[in-house]
Amino acid sequence: MTSRRIRLAPAPIWLIALVLVLGVGHSAHGLLARQRPAGTRTLETIQIRPNVFVIFGAGSNVAVHVGADGVILVDSGSAAMADDLRRTVKAITDQPIRLIINTSADADHVSGNESLGNDGVQINPDAFSDVKRATVLAHENVVMRMSTPIGNEPPFSVAAWPSETYTSRTRSMYLNDDAVMVLRHVGAHSDGDSMVLFRRADVIVTGDILDLRHFPVIDPARGGGILGEIEALNRLLELTVPAMPLVYKAGRTLLVPGHGRVSDYGELVEYRDMVTVIRDIVQDMTKKRMTLAQVKAANPTQGYRRRYGSDTGEWTTEMFVEAVFNGLSPKK
Repeated sequence: MTSRRIRLAPAPIWLIALVLVLGVGHSAHGLLARQRPAGTRTLETIQIRPNVFVIFGAGSNVAVHVGADGVILVDSGSAAMADDLRRTVKAITDQPIRLIINTSADADHVSGNESLGNDGVQINPDAFSDVKRATVLAHENVVMRMSTPIGNEPPFSVAAWPSETYTSRTRSMYLNDDAVMVLRHVGAHSDGDSMVLFRRADVIVTGDILDLRHFPVIDPARGGGILGEIEALNRLLELTVPAMPLVYKAGRTLLVPGHGRVSDYGELVEYRDMVTVIRDIVQDMTKKRMTLAQVKAANPTQGYRRRYGSDTGEWTTEMFVEAVFNGLSPKK
């Protein structure tokens, strides 16, 4: 397992001019594309700041913030990859895991809580357990989801549940000489969404609110919705600083999504605009009392389907259109 730091080479003059015309920074596209994991069981680690790393291939992306107070993990990946993830974190630092922050209740984000947490050291005493393990923090709805059976699937074990929850708009703390802000944005991907801002490092871990691989995954069955998704993307934009006016320099806010490559302001603007345009198109169709079948046939994602769409897999274009339609249709 190797680690490498992102280094941005000076951009040519023509590229700087193009960026200024478009108003967004695209100079990182080629660089960030090289961050994709190789598709093997071996995890890949990227160092994006002096004390911030991203681990790919553990189920979800896992952000690692290192400092004198210990290790902060944002998400813990899948249970199957927990041992590999533990070894990868230890290859980065000998410091103990002190805090795990879950961005949602999705299994590929929380299933490593128990295994990784048991190796850690708590930040705050756990009022519900005498076991010494890392503190796990999430929105209150994450515990509700993890403790409730889904169909024939049993709930997560108690040891995997967050030991601390919050419901306020922001949960702030100061660790590793950095302001750590956990930002509530329920109702986007799900009803347990959180984003994590490391203010000094200028890194935001977005969870599944941002996923440049495809249209946003909106899970209405778990409280997600198109309106909440756009609201979350707009808030994320307010917090994200572009590489302006010196676009040839490396300075910018870096965005670590729940899956896929590390991103920045330019790609976020494109993504937010795409989601908003599709929302507006479908909303106009619902006002004309078009049915779901008619909306799908009208192809409201035209122009974006090739880049973000898919006809197969766990999240298809039709599933996205249906989620948007249901989120905009008048409630009966």
